[in-house]
Amino acid sequence: MTTSILTSFIIIISFIVKRIQADCQNNTSTETTFVYRRVCYFANWAAKRYDNISRLTPEDIDPFLCTHINFAFAKVLESLIIAPYEEDDLKGWTANSKGMYERILKLKETNPDLRVLLSVGGWTHASRGFNEVSKTAANIKTFVKNSVKFLRENKFDGLDLDWEYPGAKDQGAEPHSKTGYTKLVKKLSRVFKREAERTGQEKLLLTCATAAARHRIEAGYEVEEVCKYFDFVSVMTYDYHGSWDGKTGHNSPLYAMRNERKKFREWNINSSMLVWEELGCPKEKLNIGLSAYGRAFSLFGETGMSNGKPVTKKKSSIGIKASAAEAGKYTREAGVLAYYEICELLQNNPSNRVFWHQQMSVPYVSSKTLWIGFDNIRSVTLKMQFLKEHGYGGVIIWSLDLDDKTGTVCNEGPFPIFNAAKRELLILPDHLINKDRKCSDDNLTITIEHLHSKMTKIKQSKNQK
Repeated sequence: MTTSILTSFIIIISFIVKRIQADCQNNTSTETTFVYRRVCYFANWAAKRYDNISRLTPEDIDPFLCTHINFAFAKVLESLIIAPYEEDDLKGWTANSKGMYERILKLKETNPDLRVLLSVGGWTHASRGFNEVSKTAANIKTFVKNSVKFLRENKFDGLDLDWEYPGAKDQGAEPHSKTGYTKLVKKLSRVFKREAERTGQEKLLLTCATAAARHRIEAGYEVEEVCKYFDFVSVMTYDYHGSWDGKTGHNSPLYAMRNERKKFREWNINSSMLVWEELGCPKEKLNIGLSAYGRAFSLFGETGMSNGKPVTKKKSSIGIKASAAEAGKYTREAGVLAYYEICELLQNNPSNRVFWHQQMSVPYVSSKTLWIGFDNIRSVTLKMQFLKEHGYGGVIIWSLDLDDKTGTVCNEGPFPIFNAAKRELLILPDHLINKDRKCSDDNLTITIEHLHSKMTKIKQSKNQK
């Protein structure tokens, strides 16, 4: 009888051990490993560029590069509806061709874990439509209802609010916009939850792209309240400086420069994220922002003049008088250069040299006539390490079309900026590795030791009898 019990026990436990081993090998454990968010923006206009280097279509995107893709952009109309920006977003130009929405969503066939959201608004959209939507409870209710319908009909996984910015008078925001934004977010969140419960579908995600500067944050957001309702909050920690300053300054410094003027002391990633934390947003909901472009300046005078004097090696080239640099030949926007345009510029002109700013932890290009503040693989890696050290939930990157998609220009592999972020974020801190994993080596060892202990006790019991 005892032998029979022992044999049965061994068979059962052996089956359990083998099942655990199989789960480990096949990665089918019910416990999921923590994943940092990698939120990538796809700009619909990029597919219309004529050259192969700068044109980016949905088919060019690695389905596993990002955890989320935000389709930029759709419009918010005063008629309280969401509308596509481009005619070919909904359907292709020919009878048999697919629209951009369908093409970007097709990436999910290869990677079912990918989530594709529709981003509404954007910088040029400003507060148009949003003012009317957030004006009254009735308007909010109508817009939310229409939004759910539009998102479900077009098979999106959620909505990304890119209102730039509530509370910003210079961007056309009306006085009610700060409180109206909170009411809108609260209603969207509650309706998304109820709709999922009613239909049995996966809940639509609700996210946002938000300001990084303290004055815009305080003017536009009831931070602690809105963070309760967003699935995550993406802080646009770039565009701190540009040609509008009339002087050189880095696009996205990680830290402040020593002796930085008081006005600019918080214009860096570290300070911006602290503002959101201090005002009550949980760290794990916050994404830091990266840009796959640089802000480029043309220095006055062929010798790089600063206050009438030539810039020398002993003098910092940050904060000197400058204007927007000539537009790149691919992206064609003065003062902005895509990462691959910067690579090409460095290859074609040896006088353009890359320097490293130790205090700000970012690179910049400096020559007699040109200055560019940008990110490279080194600075992206440092920023991702910063993200992990401070407990933030992920990163957003603007935008896929501005990276070197094929890797043939910068010679750093496809999408070098995006992949640098991905590589670093796949390396989990010790406290997140195998947390509560059923297929961890420790659990497997415990199971085997438990089996051995039980067998010993049964044998001892038999001998005693």
